[in-house]
Amino acid sequence: MHLTAFGRVVLLVIIAHIQVFAIIDFNFDDDPKSDAQICCMIEHSFPQEPFPECYEQHTNSSTDNEALMCIHQCYYEAIGMFANGDQVQLDKYIKYKDGLDAEHQQSFSYALRVCGQVRLVLMKHFEANAEKPRCSPIPYFYNRCLLEVDIVNCPSDRWMNSTLCDLFVSKMKEKYGKGVQAKST
Repeated sequence: MHLTAFGRVVLLVIIAHIQVFAIIDFNFDDDPKSDAQICCMIEHSFPQEPFPECYEQHTNSSTDNEALMCIHQCYYEAIGMFANGDQVQLDKYIKYKDGLDAEHQQSFSYALRVCGQVRLVLMKHFEANAEKPRCSPIPYFYNRCLLEVDIVNCPSDRWMNSTLCDLFVSKMKEKYGKGVQAKST
């Protein structure tokens, strides 16, 4: 499979961001008050119980990006969304999607398609990289992608019109390409 133009752009952007993103937060402009999750009035409800245990298991005195990737791998495997580091348990994500309301199912389905492609690009990148990370970064980046693409495609009745949210959409189009948005605005 050769990379499309979209795939090459996604790969370059993701590689550039690997060292930048430490945890899944959405303060995309380095302002703690700019949490992009407020742009879409939808709350995701993955279980929180395994996260503290995974955090304790993989944290040392200095939590670096590699430790954070291990925390996220541990967490997403513990809740059954991933197996063996990079294997998406699509049936679990579909079951999660099916529990959402009908309009949100559409945006989440679109996010699953977009991020499935992003995951494949990431896997090829990490397989080709001579320096192997201690833990797979795929669960972290896949789930971050799901949340970002889902926010960009938020159902219109839940979207918060604001300059911050418009900036977020613009930044996500830069990061993933114009294909991040199912419908044009």
